Amino acid sequence: MSRSYKGIKLKKNRVYSGADLQRIFSVSANTISNWVKGGLRASDGKRPYLFRGGQVMEFLKARRERAKTKPRFGEFKCGVCKAAVFAQVASLKIEPAKNGAKMGVGMCSECGGHIRKFVSEADLVVFERLRDPNTTVDSLYEGMRSDPGGIGICIKKLSHHWHGANDRTLYEWQFYAGHLAQQTIDQHLAAIRFFEDSLEGKSFEKLTIRDVDLVRSALKEAVSARGETRKSRSTVSHQASQIMAFLEWLIIQDGFKRLPQDLPNYIKMPKAIYAKALQSEEKAYPSIEEAEALLLGMPAATVAQRRSRAMVAIAYLGALRADTVTSLRICHFDVENRQILQDANVSRTKNGKSLRIDWFPIPDGFVAAVKEWIAVLDRAGLSGQDALFPSLRVLQHRKDLKSSNRTPIEPMASKDAVSKAFASACRDMVVKYSPHSVKDTLAVERDRKPLTERQRRAWSLNMGHDSEATTQKHYGTIGDDERAALFEEIGEAKVVAPRVLSDEAKIALVDRIVAELARQ
Repeated sequence: MSRSYKGIKLKKNRVYSGADLQRIFSVSANTISNWVKGGLRASDGKRPYLFRGGQVMEFLKARRERAKTKPRFGEFKCGVCKAAVFAQVASLKIEPAKNGAKMGVGMCSECGGHIRKFVSEADLVVFERLRDPNTTVDSLYEGMRSDPGGIGICIKKLSHHWHGANDRTLYEWQFYAGHLAQQTIDQHLAAIRFFEDSLEGKSFEKLTIRDVDLVRSALKEAVSARGETRKSRSTVSHQASQIMAFLEWLIIQDGFKRLPQDLPNYIKMPKAIYAKALQSEEKAYPSIEEAEALLLGMPAATVAQRRSRAMVAIAYLGALRADTVTSLRICHFDVENRQILQDANVSRTKNGKSLRIDWFPIPDGFVAAVKEWIAVLDRAGLSGQDALFPSLRVLQHRKDLKSSNRTPIEPMASKDAVSKAFASACRDMVVKYSPHSVKDTLAVERDRKPLTERQRRAWSLNMGHDSEATTQKHYGTIGDDERAALFEEIGEAKVVAPRVLSDEAKIALVDRIVAELARQ
């Protein structure tokens, strides 16, 4: 079985212990040690080892690529797990081949399978160095420019430069941040990594006021920059507050109490800087009628196409994010009560929020597309706790779907299928709508309806927003073109003369007012 680990993804900014990697990848401690020998850099080289998620994924990717080429000196190609590996040191032996050449034999450090190859003098040098428990891939090949036959040794370096001096501190912070939703932790870590990168990996133990001010200056420049370095006003505001929260935690930790206690204050951003920011590009989102036309225009000949249509439909029906759509189960679509159950215990939701979502009052075509998909699943043998949108591989190749003894089909881990579904819906459009545009469409639809204040609030709550202000501020915003068109309509609108009451109507109105006052 291949050990490429392609289906497993780590968070690039997070820090993982060796035990974490053993659990996530289902490997032994020896495998992690062999990864270190093979070139995986620990964050600071200290034990117990800590690793940056992005560096682990980059190492495994480079390792997969290396398995497609000629192994480096000392490496074997395992015929069982298909990886380029070093042998388990205790199992490594050199035996003579029938033609007199030397044959290296041993056990794969990944899967335990038997490995062998003809070895050169350069291989033997590497084998000898492997017996040193502190050997890493860098020291393994140090000084070896070519083998006795003149064949050069090329070691592919990892492409990204990773700072590791603060990873042990951030590993402790991750435990503190456990009260936050996983997505929120990732956002905070992205801000902290920006802070760290801006200081070129400087140890947090040596932070000064000038360092924090330097990062603040970097944020100021980003808000008015152009191109890839630009950050929106919202991003800068959030990252500044996230860095401040981290510094407030940092200065009370053991080993950091000597830092200036007013350090967090120096990341505060002046309000004037946001006024100078460039306006964000106008959001692209369809009206609900345009969204319905896109849905009805989607192909529905294959199982994959019908699944895509249902994904787009349910996103509009419940104002759902892409990650929530892919994590739903069949039982979460309540036809009887016309609701979608967003259960944070089993579904991926923003800020870990559970919610019973009433279907939005939009055209029936959206409901029909989801019901048609559920009928497909029912014929295949899926129901209840099974994933509402299982992978196509499960639907097409699992032979036990109609078995009453099988375990529930788990939802897909990635939201990529939803993005592809929206891309399919917009395949003939110049403007491409993202899954997140759904909330903009529904916010505009709310404004088009003659709703009372409480009805508008209920609409916002149904979108998962704690207040109507959130919907009003962030979704369905008015762009320059629409603003100009609306002002033109205002200018062309006829002024309606006030209604003039007759004497009889005035007397009747006074009588009603008097009668109402008498009742009070």
